[in-house]
Amino acid sequence: MPRQLDIPNATLFLNESAEIDHMRNQYLAKQRILKVKEALLPYKKKEDSKYVTYNAKNKQYKIRIPSALRKDARDKFTASSEQEVYNRLYFYLYGDDTNTIRTLFDIAIEAKSSDPDISSLTIDRYYQLWNKYYDHSKIADKPIKNIKASELKLFFKEICAGRTLSRKAFNNVKSIMNMAYDLAVESDIVTDNLSRSLNCKDLKFKAVDNSNKRYTGEDRNAILEVLQSMKHKTGYEYGIELMFCLCIRIGELKALRWSDVDFRKKAISISREVVLRKDSDGINRSVELNHTKGGEHGSRILPLSDRALIILKCLREQPKVYEHIVCTAEGNPLNTGHFNDHLKAITAKAGVPYLSSHKIRFWSVTELARATGGDLQTVMYAAGHADKSTTLHYIRAVQQDARLDEIRSCFD
Repeated sequence: MPRQLDIPNATLFLNESAEIDHMRNQYLAKQRILKVKEALLPYKKKEDSKYVTYNAKNKQYKIRIPSALRKDARDKFTASSEQEVYNRLYFYLYGDDTNTIRTLFDIAIEAKSSDPDISSLTIDRYYQLWNKYYDHSKIADKPIKNIKASELKLFFKEICAGRTLSRKAFNNVKSIMNMAYDLAVESDIVTDNLSRSLNCKDLKFKAVDNSNKRYTGEDRNAILEVLQSMKHKTGYEYGIELMFCLCIRIGELKALRWSDVDFRKKAISISREVVLRKDSDGINRSVELNHTKGGEHGSRILPLSDRALIILKCLREQPKVYEHIVCTAEGNPLNTGHFNDHLKAITAKAGVPYLSSHKIRFWSVTELARATGGDLQTVMYAAGHADKSTTLHYIRAVQQDARLDEIRSCFD
């Protein structure tokens, strides 16, 4: 189970529109539960009889539909959360007139909001995409089963008009439609996901930025030199040093514990991450998950360089040592915004252009790709990638550097 850390310094307030959307979705979810319970009530034979049950072994909720309400004798539903159970039964009973893209999005995003693997920042990005591209569109309030392929293609063409979006940005916008159709298919409203099957290869996108901005080896050395010269360092400075010595995400850095370190084998286990999740008051708080991004691949063991070992030994010699390796003076998780503020100050002293903490990871993965000759499996494992296409993005950056060197050598 995720462990919530009540840290005032780690909170971020929702913007007003996202908070309103969240409240509206909670209201709609409760209304759906009440309406389903009302429909089931006449068929309850005993006071304590239940139509929704939970199987702890399979970690699934199950709906027992009264025979009088079944459209088919074989109809049955299972779901991963109680809310999803009621959503699916609501669509089963009343879905014909309410299955618009807007309603489906509301239900799908509510289910994602309760998923411990999805951070609040990801949910906020979904809302931002909805508000910008869908909220005021005609297609948003049209029943999904009545949407024609030509209408959906026109909608996609309109949001891409003038090459205003890159292909990646378009796919992010399209993921909202994919989400709505996925739910509609699972709820037997439509038979296939038109959004995923629609041919979008002829759409025109903004040119890809091939600059691949990231820290260079020289940048890293200059930054580490500044950090080594500092007499007094906080968890943020030590965190910056460790990120330049390990192939990890900032969420994984925040979750590192001393129990993960094996000084004898000179190795460290990466098995958890810290993400932001909204609490009941709609405030973002740091929550530690017992797995990393992707989840199903388990922990990964990374070797510790001599430089990394020196940093860890310095941290062990601090006046107060907490369970987590890098944290604030009070033992709280590092705040990403503050981390980048410290990084900005260090890069200024080093005379290096500032790039965010994610670009430290970009440096580490590309350097690993370069050192291994672009060995896909090694880079995937060390970086903790679940999808090889993500790893190939970094490998291509290294290959582009090599191509530039080859072209340059022709004109020396």
